[in-house]
Amino acid sequence: MRHRKRTAKLGRTSEHRTALLANLVCSLIKHRKIQTTLAKAKAARVVADKMVTLGKKGQEKDNAIQCRRLVAARLQQQPRHHFSKHNGVSGKVRRDEWRQNEDVVRILFEDIAPTFAERNGGYTRVIKLGRRRGDAAEMAILEWVKDGDTPVRESKKAPQSKESKESKAEAVAEAVAEEVVEESTTAEPTEEASSEEVTEQAVTEEATEEVAPEETETEVPKEAATEEPEAKSEEEPKSDDNKKSD
Repeated sequence: MRHRKRTAKLGRTSEHRTALLANLVCSLIKHRKIQTTLAKAKAARVVADKMVTLGKKGQEKDNAIQCRRLVAARLQQQPRHHFSKHNGVSGKVRRDEWRQNEDVVRILFEDIAPTFAERNGGYTRVIKLGRRRGDAAEMAILEWVKDGDTPVRESKKAPQSKESKESKAEAVAEAVAEEVVEESTTAEPTEEASSEEVTEQAVTEEATEEVAPEETETEVPKEAATEEPEAKSEEEPKSDDNKKSD
């Protein structure tokens, strides 16, 4: 078992593995993004982060030459100075093109390292892509972290003074007073509506009271009319038969 052994063997000898990781990091520096297997991406990520650390240290004049030599030795990239004329292109033009596009040390120290000046580690990311068709190897993308992906640190709040606390308390009190005024203005229409309802109920009650006596007065003559015929029946003249009996 490989306990406490962080070196990824990758099924290769030490010389082959060193050259493989150096080539992967060089391609990452030149193209800013590479696609490889997940195991190789994780192994190359460690080397790439260390190269960026050396590139940040090399921004100082005292350590510039030493850091550049260390990076060139680790990535197996020796500087080139002489370029011969080829196909009508002068050596100076070829050298400038090489420095612009192929010089890994220059690109690292001048283009990549300054962008990570305010970042402490975590210069690369690994994005998984799934398994490759054929041998089902896990694939991944290894790329540099962009400038927009830097974490935003929250600034610590300064201690508040007594004056600021008092001003906040006054603002809160004013807000509460405004809310109370708004509630009172909204409550006035409801009170008016309730008073109108009370007056309407009083009017209806008065109308019912006025109607009730009239009904009682009209009922009295009806009873009298029903009683009068009975009295008349008692006072009717006696019939002839009664007269004869008398």
